[in-house]
Amino acid sequence: MLVNESQIRALIKLLADEDEKIVQTISGKLIDIGPSAVPLLQEAEIEQPEVADRLVSVLEEIRGGDLEDELMQLVALPDGQMDLEQGAFLIARYAYPALAVGSYTRQLDEMAQEVQDRIGTRASGEETVKTLNRYLFTEQGFKGNTKNYYELENSYLNCVIDRRTGIPISLSTVYLLVGKRLGLPIHGIGMPGHFLVKYESDRYNVFVDCFNGGALLTEKNCQRFLTEAGYGFDEKYLQRSPVRAILSRMIKNLLAIYAKLDDPLKNARLTKFIEILGCDNREGGL
Repeated sequence: MLVNESQIRALIKLLADEDEKIVQTISGKLIDIGPSAVPLLQEAEIEQPEVADRLVSVLEEIRGGDLEDELMQLVALPDGQMDLEQGAFLIARYAYPALAVGSYTRQLDEMAQEVQDRIGTRASGEETVKTLNRYLFTEQGFKGNTKNYYELENSYLNCVIDRRTGIPISLSTVYLLVGKRLGLPIHGIGMPGHFLVKYESDRYNVFVDCFNGGALLTEKNCQRFLTEAGYGFDEKYLQRSPVRAILSRMIKNLLAIYAKLDDPLKNARLTKFIEILGCDNREGGL
């Protein structure tokens, strides 16, 4: 829809109308205009605080709708071609619309290069994992947020990289993204209640607990955790998690937090994201 700035400003002013039907109609027109209306809507949030709730609702529809379209394009790809990094930053952009994703991808590039410089070309799988773990968890200081486990920031990848703290799945995502750049044979393991990374090659197999400083676990360790946590053991709990399952689990963690915060707008949008992913993810969260 082609409209000029003055027309958009005029529509925004009409959001102050007392007639609910007029407000709905105007909101619909602004949503149809889309991203070009966003800067003026943001400006109006400051200038027209009396209609802040209506402005937020329109902004939510525009931003959320665009991200839904992006997510649909992502999930249209076969599982093997879906990009975890793209999906994780898409989720982050929902909460941080102005997120400069490029700066974070560069940080991940730099991390991978620093690890590559240390392991060289002939390191064994065991040496590689130990070097990567030492780099991420000791030198870079990534750690599980045990003090404020249910903070929203623990679930957004940009915040995890900024603050060096998160929950099992978000810390594992950092590990997976650095590992992918290094060409490592690693993948996510969506155990109920606790997400892990697995390094799996002909010569070396180990589970990495990114929430607990990169602790190395055997299959028996994982079985014990599952049994003691009350889940019982099933082989499927230690199978590779597809990208859509990882993204779905990330979003379900956020849904649980936003439900406690009583944020119906975000709950509704994130529920749509889950529906788009189409993933019946019965894994536990976190």
